Amino acid sequence: MNIRNAIPLILSGLLLALICLLSLNRIIHQNIWICSIANFDVIFASVYVAWIIIESKISKAEMHKGNKTSDYGTCELYAFGQGAVFVSALWFTSAWHSPNLFHLLGFILFLAGIAYRLWAIKTLGKYYSHIVRQIAGHQIIETGPYRRIRHPAYAGMILANLGIIIFFFNWITLTLFSLILIPAIILRIIIEEKTLFKMDKYVDYAKNRPRLIPGIW
Repeated sequence: MNIRNAIPLILSGLLLALICLLSLNRIIHQNIWICSIANFDVIFASVYVAWIIIESKISKAEMHKGNKTSDYGTCELYAFGQGAVFVSALWFTSAWHSPNLFHLLGFILFLAGIAYRLWAIKTLGKYYSHIVRQIAGHQIIETGPYRRIRHPAYAGMILANLGIIIFFFNWITLTLFSLILIPAIILRIIIEEKTLFKMDKYVDYAKNRPRLIPGIW
């Protein structure tokens, strides 16, 4: 087993531990849900943990896919950006001092982003990887969310994190999202496509499909 392949799983474990600790801290020091039927900060964090556990199964499979990658360290940068957004959301005080419609909007966007991302991952099946690599016999997938855009899993990640920002809003989380996570996603797409454009038929597939946002990029 190459330790490089185990990095996504290790980072997922560290993030889960941090989320549990920060959720407990939030219950004690930043609980705005005392008069509500449930603590929706904890519910939100629980859904996030379930999401990480689901994706950690992919990370576990990564450990047996060989040593050759074309990742250039973007996996770590991407994981750091994703973790930093949610950890900061839990740690720093929210601009919302009481339950409001922004919580509902943020939670809906969060769930929609996760659902869209997991749909993309399931559609790609065995060809999906958290580490940039070319798998033997790789085929171009044009079904499901891949009919419209080239990188729907990243689009789902962005949507889910927009939900996090709206639900827990503070300026530090927004800054980390804008200056770390978004650039990391853009960099990963650029590097991924260096590998993808070497594959048969990808040039034709990419001609009429945007990377992330129709009409923009």
